[in-house]
Amino acid sequence: MKKIFLLSICLSFAGFSNAQESLTDKQGHPILPKAGDYSLGFDAAPFFTYFGNLFNQGSNNSPEVLFTQQHPMTISGLYLKKDNLAYRGKIRVGFGTQKSDTLVKKNGSTNLNETVANETKRNTSNIVLGFGIQKWRGYGRVRAFYGGEILFGVSTDKTTYTYGNDLSNENQDTRNTSYKPGNTIAFSLRGIIGAEYFFAPKISISAEYGWGPSVVSKGQGELVVEKWNGGGLESVTSPTGKSSKFFFDNDNNGGSINLNIYF
Repeated sequence: MKKIFLLSICLSFAGFSNAQESLTDKQGHPILPKAGDYSLGFDAAPFFTYFGNLFNQGSNNSPEVLFTQQHPMTISGLYLKKDNLAYRGKIRVGFGTQKSDTLVKKNGSTNLNETVANETKRNTSNIVLGFGIQKWRGYGRVRAFYGGEILFGVSTDKTTYTYGNDLSNENQDTRNTSYKPGNTIAFSLRGIIGAEYFFAPKISISAEYGWGPSVVSKGQGELVVEKWNGGGLESVTSPTGKSSKFFFDNDNNGGSINLNIYF
């Protein structure tokens, strides 16, 4: 009789666990993601601000998808290897060019309205790669998660200047032709902990904190200057300083909330 009683309790707990793991909505759609699913994560703050403004008569700005607040402009996602185990991934590959012209009077011209353009051109790049592992605990719509990830990033920046008026005996000056700060390399090792709530089938909001060491190193750059030395054009290249920093701290102290969509 005692064995039958214990067996009944075990079967009851097993049935309760299976019921939780197969949680569905009223239409029968599964609430929780399962092994083989993918997800994308976005910063949910703009959406909360938008819907909040509908009720407080605030400026009803349109919501924006800004990826995640912890790592702006970095796409994040998961691949569920098991129902409670996922591989985390982050990627950002960005390149940009910005140009601007300033009109100045043309040297030697008798026409006061004749101008030439001084051009400033800036080229930047940002690359971030990340990989990690995440596990869940708990049942139902609310689950805690924990894990870790490695992040690596590289950024570059260079500005060049071209001028409409050439240097000469009549136009002696010293001016920059290019400026390139050293490349920045960043490395982080994060332990993570957080919670996730599924408010709709395979759609959730989550918050997480990270903690661990980070190293940021900025290499030596260079500044190129041209000047007129009385007999011709001279170009001088000077090195700029470099820097590095190391810190061991928590991140996401702004408490961002992420929107996650599984498919």
